[in-house]
Amino acid sequence: MKRGRFRLVAITAAIGSAGLLLTTAPASAPPAPVARPPEVSITLAQPGAATPVPKPVIDSPQIPPDVSIPGTFMGNPIAFFDDYSWRAFIAVVWPGLKNQRGQPDTAAGVTVGSPGPRVFETYKALWEVFHNDGSAPAGWNAFEPKQYNPCGVDTGWGDLTLGSFSKFGDLGQAGFGTLVGPLVAQPAADPTYVRFMTAYNQGAFDFIMNPTGAMPPKPLYLRANLVAANPVTFPNGSLDIKAAWMDMSHAAHPERYYTRKAFVLDPATGRTSDLTVGLVGLHIVQKTPSRPQWIWTTFEQVDTVPPAAPGAPGTFAFNDGTPAPMPAKNPFPLNPLKEPPPPPFNVTRVKPIHDSTVQTNQAYQAALKGTIWANYQLVMTQWPLVPKMPNLPGTPDQTFPGFPAGKNDVTAFANTTMETFDQGNVRTGCMNCHNLTKNQSDFIWSLQDHTFPPNVPNLSLMSRDKTYQGLKKLLLETRKP
Repeated sequence: MKRGRFRLVAITAAIGSAGLLLTTAPASAPPAPVARPPEVSITLAQPGAATPVPKPVIDSPQIPPDVSIPGTFMGNPIAFFDDYSWRAFIAVVWPGLKNQRGQPDTAAGVTVGSPGPRVFETYKALWEVFHNDGSAPAGWNAFEPKQYNPCGVDTGWGDLTLGSFSKFGDLGQAGFGTLVGPLVAQPAADPTYVRFMTAYNQGAFDFIMNPTGAMPPKPLYLRANLVAANPVTFPNGSLDIKAAWMDMSHAAHPERYYTRKAFVLDPATGRTSDLTVGLVGLHIVQKTPSRPQWIWTTFEQVDTVPPAAPGAPGTFAFNDGTPAPMPAKNPFPLNPLKEPPPPPFNVTRVKPIHDSTVQTNQAYQAALKGTIWANYQLVMTQWPLVPKMPNLPGTPDQTFPGFPAGKNDVTAFANTTMETFDQGNVRTGCMNCHNLTKNQSDFIWSLQDHTFPPNVPNLSLMSRDKTYQGLKKLLLETRKP
């Protein structure tokens, strides 16, 4: 199978509560109070209880425009949201139409061994949208000239540079004011670092280029335009992704992952290596008519952490299978980065995947049997409980997963490959973290963080900005032992 080639280099942003490299943003006035209905209560499916699992749809290359819930259905619609998430996943991992970015090859199918790149790999990467000199990015279907490419190379169809101009940006998970330590993959004898990528679909990209349709445009990749546009509202159908990739050189079972060839930059030497990397995690975030606060979806390859999937070998990408606990925080620094990579720490799933989500996973994995995609699982769909109420916040009392029946969160809301140390408290989940930038950039940290000119990531300056004050307070409160 012929595969497109892409290059992995440093990246500074992310989607989900793993979030983004947090740089300083101009202070903005707090939003005016909005009227909102009382706290929402929904009926939760009890463990082991039968839940409605829609029939899997694996033959559609189109992302659903919204979740579909029968009008007569009462109770927790988790199965319908999870069905939406699986259909979105299948659409973004569909083989891409040659020379048409973001478009599926409808003559192919996700269930056959079609060559890549996959649709999500053809979206506009963060570095393509936000140039380091503030210049306009190339059009949607074009590729950036090499002077704007972090690798200094020209790219075309099948070549994708994943990166930014930050030396260690593709290696770190999120922190306040800077990225924090990297995630190290097994085996301990040959550990490797996980790398990340972020990208936008055409709807999100077009909006950033011309948010109001004005002529001349006032693109949001310029910070002055972003500040003037407050509040920002992306159009329905806008979609962002974040992916986590693992070096497969010494993986125990590389045949169980979606893989492709990649040039990976060694931040210590500045050299690139021609490696095979595998997809271990994927966030999909889409703005829909019924959920203007976006629907937040996250997937993992099933061999990331225990327990082993049925029929799987029982070896894990981020756990050695021993009882050794996961540390309370990442023990490894990002800068200076340890070279060679240190022996990995064990990663565990702190909150279990919801029983209903497990049922939906089983249905889709059965439908995808015999394909590489049967080795992936939905970890969580998070959504606003009240539809069509854009003024409502994305706080846990207004979302699921959230605080069911006033109790602590009980099911997974974080991806072990991208939010490793943010699994313990739903307040560090996707929507609550991104809610802090609701008005300034419509829940999307990457837009706020990467407009030109960039702000120096100076913590004393950041402390003056109310948005970042809120994020710092949230992270400190939820990461206390």
